[in-house]
Amino acid sequence: MDRNDTLSGILGFLMWAYFIISQIMSFVFFIDYCRSDDSIIQIIFIDTLLAEIKGFLWIFFIW
Repeated sequence: MDRNDTLSGILGFLMWAYFIISQIMSFVFFIDYCRSDDSIIQIIFIDTLLAEIKGFLWIFFIW
């Protein structure tokens, strides 16, 4: 039973680390979108959503 607790602790830590990194990468992608767009409406409504999706899937976009 101790091995199962250790494994779930490691898995929980990895999930939290991925979540934190994904939020940091969302911010990075959002800054990139803000630099490339001129419309404030597009930045507010479209780029925030795209940055969140891209941040969640950050591991595929950094290569």
